[in-house]
Amino acid sequence: MVAIRALLLTAWSFLCCGCATPVGYLAKQGRHLLRDSLGAKPAEALLVFSETDARTRAFLIRAGEILRFATEVVGLKQNRSFTRYKEIDRDYLVSVVSACAADSFQPYTWRYPLLGRLPYRGYYERADADREAARLKAGGWDVVVRPVDSFSTLGFTRDPLYSFMQSYSAYELASLILHEQTHATLFVKGQTQFSEELASFVGQQGALDWLAQTRGRDSAEYREALDQIADEQAFESLVRGLYAELDEVYRSALSREQKLERKGELIAAFQADFESGKQARFRTEAFRSMRAPRLNNAYLSLFSLYSDDVPLIRSYYEKLCGGDLRRLLAEAKAMARQGDVKEQIRRALEADGVVPGVPTW
Repeated sequence: MVAIRALLLTAWSFLCCGCATPVGYLAKQGRHLLRDSLGAKPAEALLVFSETDARTRAFLIRAGEILRFATEVVGLKQNRSFTRYKEIDRDYLVSVVSACAADSFQPYTWRYPLLGRLPYRGYYERADADREAARLKAGGWDVVVRPVDSFSTLGFTRDPLYSFMQSYSAYELASLILHEQTHATLFVKGQTQFSEELASFVGQQGALDWLAQTRGRDSAEYREALDQIADEQAFESLVRGLYAELDEVYRSALSREQKLERKGELIAAFQADFESGKQARFRTEAFRSMRAPRLNNAYLSLFSLYSDDVPLIRSYYEKLCGGDLRRLLAEAKAMARQGDVKEQIRRALEADGVVPGVPTW
């Protein structure tokens, strides 16, 4: 499962015409979306069906528990997403293309109905994603193609559970469902980064809260989740440091050729440091055995989209919302009607004398 989960497109993006997005793209992805929607079976029916195997039954019960927690405790939108199940023959849902300038962190964006411009495009067929990636590379862009395990249609369609999700830990499944249901509850047009960071935070914190309530803070599942989060944050810190170094280079007076040369040196140093230090730096085997990622500006820009200001949101949640996710969402909705949500959060924290920080798990 990829660490970073993305909102790809709304159902309207798949099916509507009349914008700069090619009609053929919308129609093809819409057919895949419709196929998944029609092919999914209601969880309620599968739970009473005598031939449903024990593993699938346990998985559907767990998903139902998470959904009840999402609506009753966190205050996320109650809809029919994740209440149906579909078997598929791969361990991810779609391939997502992202691109960025080679000598800056200027992202390439695609235009969608209702949502405006977004820095990613999703494809159900990997060959289509590879063709789009090749087109962008030919234009001189840094490109990354990544598998994504879920996306939100913001409530326009009933997003199903997929068979490959049965392999997820309790924390991973809860984090995924809460992340996507946050998108269905609040997605601020024109503030994509805030929307992604909010969903990432609610997914992470909400999953921990659910584990604490249902398994207990002394449970193995809760402790394993803390270790996973600690490793994710350690990795984020490393990547954030590289991003800052490269951003300084890109903003400098160096020539383009010099910037690209320095970029290669910094990425190589990052990869060497990652490999030499991963056994001591990380707690979980998943990170200790992970090879240094192949980095470019597209990867780094996308990483920034999901994680940069999560500590800011956490500080607001802890200091001004009393550790209450329901209150955080209500206040974020109110601020969204007033303009830039993150700027309002910063002003509120400054007025209260709070300096955002990253927790130690």
